[in-house]
Amino acid sequence: MLDAIIVILLILGFVAFALAAFNVTARVNLTALGLALWILTVLIPALASL
Repeated sequence: MLDAIIVILLILGFVAFALAAFNVTARVNLTALGLALWILTVLIPALASL
């Protein structure tokens, strides 16, 4: 289950970075969103192992 969540977060991060690369306008900073999702993929397993 945890692996599926990480894959979904990575896909969403990729989409955010791709949209930012093509200068798609959005109400949120797509680069920051992509970085936040990427960081979550590292934090979730680390917190789950505590």
